[in-house]
Amino acid sequence: MNEVLADLAVARRTLLVGGIGLVGCASGPKSADHSAGEDLPLKGKAGLSQSVMLSGASLDGTHFVAVRACQYPEAGVVWLWCTVATPKGVFQFSSNRLPWQGPALSPDEAGTAVYRAESSLAAAEFVRTGTLKTPQKTQLNVHFTPQRRGRFSFQPTLVSILAEFEPLSGYAGLLTGRTEAFGHAKFVLNLAGQKVVFEGPSQFHEQTQTDARFVAPFIFSSLWSKNLFSSILVGQPNGGGYVLNEGRPSAISKPKAELTQTASKFTFSVGGIDRAVVLENRFSYQIPIYNTLWQGRFVKGEFFGKAVVGMVNSWLQ
Repeated sequence: MNEVLADLAVARRTLLVGGIGLVGCASGPKSADHSAGEDLPLKGKAGLSQSVMLSGASLDGTHFVAVRACQYPEAGVVWLWCTVATPKGVFQFSSNRLPWQGPALSPDEAGTAVYRAESSLAAAEFVRTGTLKTPQKTQLNVHFTPQRRGRFSFQPTLVSILAEFEPLSGYAGLLTGRTEAFGHAKFVLNLAGQKVVFEGPSQFHEQTQTDARFVAPFIFSSLWSKNLFSSILVGQPNGGGYVLNEGRPSAISKPKAELTQTASKFTFSVGGIDRAVVLENRFSYQIPIYNTLWQGRFVKGEFFGKAVVGMVNSWLQ
């Protein structure tokens, strides 16, 4: 990770010296903010969409980051969700109608893909090297003005994230058009001048589809550890999941979930053996979508005998 540390250190100095502009993004005025108003595209409307997300945590469950962007070229908007959780609190930005200005998604076989969202309140850039199904590295650069801020008297006016992700295992096929990669990431946070550095297991995914999003109810979990990763989908017609243990996949079937304020419980079957896992909810957060709240949880627990951290998300459940 020495190279990662050096790269992030250079990027951090550039970011701090240059103000809030993104490293690698074109300079000049930021796009006008269009975060207020009805979510676009309208609920239930089909059309091309392309999403990308990087999430990761410290293995002790004290620090989490999740950043998701979804571009809708036909509607001319980008959805951007940024969440940072630390012992100082949870810091968030979300908008479902930032102006989309490209770049267009690269072909699956292209060696580099760039996703970008930018406004006066937030900006994010994902750069993935390697092809869609064999990613080699992902770099993330984000800054945002928090809409939800920390506990007590700590109220940062600007949050920035620099991250570099290196995959160890990958999986494609849980959902049509979706690829997931799991590995290790290094994060450098700046909370209004207070620097926080951590590293740990991480997940990166990309998904292209033409069906309308956020129509059917679901519960989704993504869990990460050292050489153990898992995704579980409850509630969709093609619900199920998998475990990647030392790079070897095993299918999860018959998943069910029970969510409370303090815990997330999943029951499922692997290889004909019924199993259960109970995860501690470390931090909770919400994101408004179509006048309904999407529920997110950063979690910690034990899975197949290993300490895990991750996310549990629920929609219309």
